[in-house]
Order: sequence, then structure tokens, then C-alpha cells
Amino acid sequence: MGEPHVVSLRATRDTDLDTLNRITPGDDALIGTDAPSGTDADADRRTIRADGEIVGQVARWLDRGDAFVACRVDGTRRDDGIAGRALRLYLEVLDERPVRTRVAPDDDACIRVLERLGFEPDSGRPGGTTATGAPVDELVFLLA
Repeated sequence: MGEPHVVSLRATRDTDLDTLNRITPGDDALIGTDAPSGTDADADRRTIRADGEIVGQVARWLDRGDAFVACRVDGTRRDDGIAGRALRLYLEVLDERPVRTRVAPDDDACIRVLERLGFEPDSGRPGGTTATGAPVDELVFLLA
């Protein structure tokens, strides 16, 4: 489809939810392997629009007191550079630092985007765990 001319963020509205719910995890371009639940009161969610069309969401939430971010974009727009542009916009207005994100160790494209945004591997924080407490194979990246 090609790179969009305008990528913008806005606070997620109830009217965005139907469109956002059609963006399924298996079809996403993801930055961050997890995201806050719909009931997470500490989460700040922003709807991503590309040339006026809703194409995804970026969010910030707290995990054990640490700020984390994640971004997901409709898989049909995966190669348009939207996820990286949206996360950059979000980080420009987010006044929290440090901020972290989790990424699969074999997701080279996501890791390159994070490095371009100034994230570095966070050796001081282990990867996550599943609901049963089993370790998850992931890396944590930090933006100080």
C-alpha cells in the first residue's frame, strides 16, 4: 500500500473499539509482545490513524511499577512503517522515563525499530512470565 503521508494519534474513543477489535493479534505488526488488558486502569491508550484511517493502537501501562509500551498495527499495513512512526510520536509526548517494552528475540524488524528509537537491551530486567509463572522467551528493551 505504501507509506502513508500522515500518521497521527488520538485518545482511544469508544467508537474506535469495533475497528480496533478487528485488528487481530495474528495479523498485527507488533512492537512489544504484551499489552494492557482492557480493564487496566493505569493504561493510556491512543488510536493510530494513517491518512485518517484507524489502523492500530499504542499503549502505556505499569508493570510492577515500571512503565511499558506496546504498539500494534493492522497486518495489511505492516510494511508501511506506521508502527515505528506511531511509537515515535507517542514517546515524544510521554513524559515518563525510563520506559520499557518486551520483544521476541527473533523479531529482528521490531528490534531494529526499537534501536532507531533509542531503546537498548535491559539486562537488569528479565523477560516476562505466563499466567502460570512459566518464563517467556523474550527480551526487554529500555529507553532511559
